[in-house]
Parts: sequence; structure tokens; C-alpha cells
Amino acid sequence: MNPLIYNLGRCDLFAGIPVGQLEDIFSKVKHRIRRFLPGELIEEQGSSCEEMLVLLLGEVKAQMQDFSGKVVQIERIKAPSILASGFIFAKDRKLPVDIVAIDHVTILYMEKTGIISICGNNERFLVNLLGDMGNRLTTLAEKVWLLSLNTISQKLAHFLLKKASENGPEFELKITREELADAFGVARPSLSRVFGEFTSEGIIGQDGKKIRVLDEDALKRIVGEPADL
Repeated sequence: MNPLIYNLGRCDLFAGIPVGQLEDIFSKVKHRIRRFLPGELIEEQGSSCEEMLVLLLGEVKAQMQDFSGKVVQIERIKAPSILASGFIFAKDRKLPVDIVAIDHVTILYMEKTGIISICGNNERFLVNLLGDMGNRLTTLAEKVWLLSLNTISQKLAHFLLKKASENGPEFELKITREELADAFGVARPSLSRVFGEFTSEGIIGQDGKKIRVLDEDALKRIVGEPADL
């Protein structure tokens, strides 16, 4: 099987589309593939998004630089995934973030006219694309809520509650404290201090990267949510 078709089949955008249809699609749609080294800038903040980017291999990070020059990591994205699916159709197509390769990365670029053509001819592709855009709106709402939290304690409590709801009270952190601090837009020592406070107060337990939520109600009170009765 063509390696491109194999990797596309793993991506949610092409889920449910038979191999034969994928081969037919990419025999007609103009596309290109680029590879990037770790740390290399893939797309620059403010550049115009004229093609859809599909991350086939590797991991990237989206980061933003504020007016003071501070770089804040917005999210990390692992293959296979679509990058900035909605911007290609926006009136203002300027990317709000830098996209940077974390490791060796392979990206498929697809022209906007080709995307529109596929949507008109393949209902499954259209449903998948709209689903991805909807999921990203949900993620954006989550990030806006996180930004509305004023203190590091609130941000960390919200993060731990979300992880516990997804994985149960005991889970393993998949990212480093440095990466989590970047996502919160705070200094790592400050975040580590709050982790220590939560541990000493019996709210969480820590064993390396493993976290156990011991007092969910306390986390909810910190965030400002009503505790369970």
C-alpha cells in the first residue's frame, strides 16, 4: 500500500473512507508533502493559511508570543491530526500561532479548491471535517475557560479535575511540569510550588509522574465549582 494512503487512513479526517476512494481522491487533488526537523518552524504566526495541513508523522506544538516577547505554548498535537482546519475557510486566514516541530515531522499540504471538491463528492469526508472543526471549538472554549481562571491554583485544580474525569482519580502526567507551566502561561517554579501545596494539604498524592486525586471537592472549591453533596 502507498505509505501516504496508509497514514491518511489513520487520520480522523479520512476515517471510514475506503482505500480505493482515498487513492482516487489523491490522484485528482493537488497536494504536496514536506518534512521538518525537530525545532524547525513549520508555519509562522501571522502567515496566511492557504492550504490545509495534515500532520502525518511526528508531533508539533502551537505557541504564541505576546507583546512582551514571552512565548506561551497553546497546545501539543500528535500525528495523525489536522492542523488549523478552520482557518483555510475563514475571512481572515492569518494563523494566530507559530507551529513548531517537536520531533521529525511529515506534513501533507492540500489546496483549498481540492478540499472543497472532496467535500462536494464525499459525504464521509465532509462529516469528518465538520466534526474536527466542532471538536476544535470545544477545545477553544476549554482554553478560554482556563484563561478566565486567575490563579495558578485554579488553573492546576481545573486541569487535575479534567484529567480525573477522563482517566479516574489516579493517572499519569503525559507532559513535563515545564510543558504544563507553558500551557498555563506561568513559571515552572511557581507551578511546582502549587503542586507541593496540594500534596501537603492532602488534596493530591504524587509518585513521580503518577497523580492521585484524594480530595476532589477541595479542587472544585478552588476552581469555584460546587462540591458534591
